[in-house]
Amino acid sequence: MKRASKRDAPDGTGPARRGVLLRDVGESGLIELLRQKYGGVARPGEIPIGDDAALVRVPGERAVLSTDLLIEGTHFSLGYFRPEEVGGRALSANLSDLAAMGADPVCYLVALAAPSGTPVATVDAIFRGMATAARPSGIRLMGGDTCRGERLTLCLTVVGAVGRGKPVSRAGARPGDLLYVTGSPGWSRLGLTLLRGGRPSRPSGWRREAMRAHLRPEARWREGRAAARSGAVAAMIDVSDGILTDLSHLLEPDGLGAVLAEELFPVSRSFRAASAALGVDPLVAFLGGGEDYELLMAVRPARRPSFLRAARAFPSGATPVGAVTKTPGIRVRRADGSWMEGAALPSVFSHFPPPKRRTR
Repeated sequence: MKRASKRDAPDGTGPARRGVLLRDVGESGLIELLRQKYGGVARPGEIPIGDDAALVRVPGERAVLSTDLLIEGTHFSLGYFRPEEVGGRALSANLSDLAAMGADPVCYLVALAAPSGTPVATVDAIFRGMATAARPSGIRLMGGDTCRGERLTLCLTVVGAVGRGKPVSRAGARPGDLLYVTGSPGWSRLGLTLLRGGRPSRPSGWRREAMRAHLRPEARWREGRAAARSGAVAAMIDVSDGILTDLSHLLEPDGLGAVLAEELFPVSRSFRAASAALGVDPLVAFLGGGEDYELLMAVRPARRPSFLRAARAFPSGATPVGAVTKTPGIRVRRADGSWMEGAALPSVFSHFPPPKRRTR
């Protein structure tokens, strides 16, 4: 984000009032508003928003970078998302990528495209949501870009740092490694199903839990950092596309497979009640749902005690769900002793699914 130079640039509050549109303040006015209200505080030797690029000190030997794109109509709907929730969810999704590498969050950049008739208050609320989500980790907004677009679009880039320890990647699992997952994957899927039917005005019980999981996910950066430092985690990935899809990503680099056990899954009574009320198979929600941003980890059996010690400090907890196998493919042992594998497994998410075959 290049710093605005116009004298009539907003004072940080005025343009965000209701009724003022992007075309009323222009690009420079919008950038100055965002810089004043949400720009990260520069440390000695850094250059923040206002130059051609930001200069950031990374407190580690190696930087970790990730970028993610969120498009209205594809990743979120303003029909049931509030603008603050769009921003918070966008940053949490990107922080989750840093978490999966065991990195410390440092800063983020935001590229925004929006129709010129978008209220400034909407953009302000989106950035306020990001600022709220950023506060616990201390990650700072240090730049970005803005332009006119047909639909509201956010592209976030996050920067993290790893010290002298070895960063964790998707590759590195071995047969016999134990698979652990944080939190309770599947709630976001239930939340999406609920919201598509209309946002409840006063949700309680499982409805509130499902909505929170989808609208306000929490990035597990504390868990990722602690897991990496335990020295017990051989491979790690965040659950953005669903357990089955992301587990496949973790196994494929080494040509491995996995066996999962349904009786181990962190599926609560509340989760089952929500699934029944929404007409969703709880196993399908757990295995095939996405956008939970939990962490899936392969833990060396010999170092399990070290991992368990680290996991005591996980706000989300960690649950064993299965093990890595030498034989490729994922198999799920049902609670009744039967097996699911291959085509019997729940369908997985894909941004670019293959075309359906035409039948005569």
